Amino acid sequence: MRNSGFSIQTYINFKNDRMVGFTMKLKKTMKWVLALSFVTSPLLYSGQGTAKAAEINSIPNTTRYFKNYDNSFLSVSGYASFGVHDRSQYIDTPYYRQVKTEREFLQAIVDAQAGNVKVIEVAKDLNFGWKNLNLSADEAKKYRFITKYRDPMYGFTNPKLAASGVSQLKIDGVDGLTIFSKKGKTIRSAELNLQRSANDIVIRNLNFDGMWQWDDTGKHKEVGWTFIKINGANNVWIDHSKFTLGADGLIDTENGGSNITISWSQFGLPANEHPAEDSDIYQTIQFMEQKYAAGELNSDSVYYNMRNGGATKEEIMAYAAYHSKVHLTGSGDKDYVDYVSGSGLNYKDGNQRIRLTLAYNTYTNVGQRVPMIRQGTGHAYNLYLDNSTHYDILEKVAAIAEFGTDQLSRALNARNGASVAADTSVFNDINEPITGAEIQGLDTGYMEAPWDTLFHSAYNRNLIVNSRVTNQYGSYTGSSWDNNGENLFTKGFTWYDKSTIGNWAWSSHIVGSENMSKMNPPTEPFSFEYRDDEKLPYTYNVLPLNSVVPTVTEYAGANKVNLSPIGWLKTTYSSKGNN
Repeated sequence: MRNSGFSIQTYINFKNDRMVGFTMKLKKTMKWVLALSFVTSPLLYSGQGTAKAAEINSIPNTTRYFKNYDNSFLSVSGYASFGVHDRSQYIDTPYYRQVKTEREFLQAIVDAQAGNVKVIEVAKDLNFGWKNLNLSADEAKKYRFITKYRDPMYGFTNPKLAASGVSQLKIDGVDGLTIFSKKGKTIRSAELNLQRSANDIVIRNLNFDGMWQWDDTGKHKEVGWTFIKINGANNVWIDHSKFTLGADGLIDTENGGSNITISWSQFGLPANEHPAEDSDIYQTIQFMEQKYAAGELNSDSVYYNMRNGGATKEEIMAYAAYHSKVHLTGSGDKDYVDYVSGSGLNYKDGNQRIRLTLAYNTYTNVGQRVPMIRQGTGHAYNLYLDNSTHYDILEKVAAIAEFGTDQLSRALNARNGASVAADTSVFNDINEPITGAEIQGLDTGYMEAPWDTLFHSAYNRNLIVNSRVTNQYGSYTGSSWDNNGENLFTKGFTWYDKSTIGNWAWSSHIVGSENMSKMNPPTEPFSFEYRDDEKLPYTYNVLPLNSVVPTVTEYAGANKVNLSPIGWLKTTYSSKGNN
């Protein structure tokens, strides 16, 4: 908790989105004073910001049920529930494949493409680094869906990745496949790329690692490694898995991927000055330290400036436990409609198709995009975001605060007319729980022409309800619509005329888009239709707010629950059943 001792008036007027350097003594002294100061009774607003008497504590047009954790929480929830299937019937059949080597896994994918494998159990840790695989010419042809991922623009700083390489493994032509591990085994150094021709894909109880190295430019632009890219696939459930640090995204969605649920998963790492010696952080910082000691770095180097400014290598290792971009959802502004080929074939890749659910996940030391969605729909509940240990190291070490570029702490970001709502979640040291602008015309700085003009009139709907935020500005429990939209949830959000307060649309529609072509966009700004009466198409269970942190901390991630193989292949669980 980062409290400065500011008055309420200073809080209201204060516009800077981060501060560092507060002493631990001051934070402890002011903790309860400010917490009490910022907790107020939420009000409901509608129309253009006219206050009503009722309290906002739920997302409009939804049905939810509060309950304590039991086995029923293992069931698939959210949008993926409409299209993923139980595969427990494949136990003890030829459709079930246990794999212990990388080549056995690749062969299982080949057989899944032929419809002969429906379940892949990962029984050993697998390293899919391109050099580690060392495929023969015949094998490369047979397993043509796995290829070498491009090397970093400025070379490797992680000796482990330099030795193993990185691969991209495309899963296409597969309808119905579960990939899981009974004991939370690790998949290293490969991006799983779920193609448009993949449908009904379930990934459960796996660790993903080996896709990160120190970027000495501080820009995170060297390479696009991502653990999982949902590249147009539909009906995807990723559950009870762990994702450490990636060079780019952790789980990204592009080209119209739809009906996706990411649940009970763990993202990011706590800051640690003494990580395991075989970890990517330890290996890459040791490499940078050798270059620093040899005088091979100059003032363009982030590492050089931190070390030269007084930071130790151990402190830099703690700082390195930060992931900037988590869930990119929507590959580009241009994907506002599906692509129709010259022959009339409709490729359903438009962003308006995106439907994403995030449920019961933890996010540790992350920068942004939890989630960022273009034009589609996102629903999040029982999330726990905590950036506290990252901010501890920024406050502790002046050189890291000065030269470190990893200081963002954002979450919801609806763009291009998207709707993103979070329910009963906890934001700890997240300075901007919502970022962006109510109308896209106020937030086009990073948009290329003509999209900065075409999306000018799009309303972005962001909402947080029944949640708690605690950060450098204080603590607040309630809704982002409270106090006419001026509260700790909206520190990074720019309102236009507050016309979205009290109104909600689960999706937006570009008027006339049925007759538009992605290759020949119009010249006039889009007009949008919003259906305020549209309901969320599923019900969902939420943990009470006070139990979110202990429950998701205990159960989110790989190898956190003990199920039999048949249990991992289910999609629905009873509250007291044996799994």
